Amino acid sequence: MRSLLRSLVSSGGHTHYRGRLHSLSSGPFPICCRQTSPVHYRSVSTESPTREPLSILFFGSDHFSATSLKALHDEHLSNRDLIRSIDVLTLEDRRSGRGMKTIREVPVKSLAKSLSLPRHEVYNFESDWNLPDNIFGEKINMLIAVSFGLFIPARLIEDAKYGGLNVHPSLLPMYRGAAPIYHTLLDQQPITGVSVQTLHPTKFDRGDILLQTDPPIKVPPKTRYQALHDTLAIHGAELLVETLRRGLFVPPLNPIKSNYKPSLAPKIDPEIHARIDWRSQDAEELERRWGVLNTLWCKLSSVEDPEIERRKRAILSGVGVFKRPEEGAEEIETQPGTFQHLTVRNGEDSYETMIIKCKKGGGWISVGGVKIEGKRLVDAGEWARSILAQKGKGSKIFA
Repeated sequence: MRSLLRSLVSSGGHTHYRGRLHSLSSGPFPICCRQTSPVHYRSVSTESPTREPLSILFFGSDHFSATSLKALHDEHLSNRDLIRSIDVLTLEDRRSGRGMKTIREVPVKSLAKSLSLPRHEVYNFESDWNLPDNIFGEKINMLIAVSFGLFIPARLIEDAKYGGLNVHPSLLPMYRGAAPIYHTLLDQQPITGVSVQTLHPTKFDRGDILLQTDPPIKVPPKTRYQALHDTLAIHGAELLVETLRRGLFVPPLNPIKSNYKPSLAPKIDPEIHARIDWRSQDAEELERRWGVLNTLWCKLSSVEDPEIERRKRAILSGVGVFKRPEEGAEEIETQPGTFQHLTVRNGEDSYETMIIKCKKGGGWISVGGVKIEGKRLVDAGEWARSILAQKGKGSKIFA
């Protein structure tokens, strides 16, 4: 399946079918599920409107945007009458990590280097920053922003003949904002899709929708973030190239009227979204949250003095529902956050694990790893056995 997904991007992300574009996997999760003439697609002639070849300035950062850049480059190589040139703009490299000593290149910058595309960097858009000329000394006439992270000023959009486009991984106006994929999964939204919109001069995600997934992509229960991210990245690249091929950006525009309910998808805050509340969250929710965020955290306390919390947090990984029957009053009344060490036997094999009690009636989770803030990641079973073996330390629980 993975090779087939790559082939979609390498061919410009565009595959013609006479009927429905079927799922490309035997599993329950399609990369796209749409018709060639869906309700949300406007009906246009297959003959492209008259226009000059596109000199694109691509704004991007992460792997999601790199997928669209690769598709545009492939289309450029095979159809120079459509795309004459591509320049790439990224934010300046910034230091991160302990001591701010690590400099990491964003994926779009690395891809642009490998494709030998002209590159530009900005920290922000100062008033004297103007659109660069392309490699032929000609004016940029199209801006394309995909997961860029910085608002593009109206003067730059107006300076490009064909304005700007954006690929957004939601069914706009649903989930406007920085983290639509995360919120789709955290809210257990059963459907999703991609929208190709114009760049609005003053607001994020308020442009005219030119192309949108229809029918929507179904999101199976317990879908992991990376799986949905990769699916929508491929699908978004496909719709972007289709938008260019069909000339949907050429005035006069004929925007789609979407009937989806408006909602917001603000940036994920680990302090809020990844914080475990043992008294209100059950095992199913914690398993789902870990599958989306790939990290959960809490603190260590004690039964004897629950107010004395250690300042350093415990970061949990490998979180999953642990099927353990709740038997008897003692079991049911186990305090949420209580952790136990178990040796699980499976035939002749056995392994250590740590399980933690969730809210009353909410079951137990198993944990694969524990990382106390400032220390290395360790096996959760070994960590639980070590902590519970300590004498005179009281009964430890997570808080």
